[in-house]
Amino acid sequence: RWLFYAYDRLRKTVVAHVFGERTMATLGRLMSLLSPFDVVIWMTDGWPLYESRLKGKLHVISKRYTQRIERHNLNLRQHLARLGRKSLSFSKSVELHD
Repeated sequence: RWLFYAYDRLRKTVVAHVFGERTMATLGRLMSLLSPFDVVIWMTDGWPLYESRLKGKLHVISKRYTQRIERHNLNLRQHLARLGRKSLSFSKSVELHD
């Protein structure tokens, strides 16, 4: 299971999140949660599904703009051991992750 989430760089907070497989359907669920917000610029890594889903929008692919969210990922893995795959606390139960 993957954690997809949107991070507001200015407010330094998570705006929306979705757990699921790494598929277009899960990405679509996250995008539907973000539809009420007026997202102007999308900054992502180079995962190909982002490009196909964000066609026609201002989409920046760069490690420079994903450093803060990667740091947030590290903090999540350190503080929530269930999210780290190689830990004794990792749980395969879907209910414990959601």
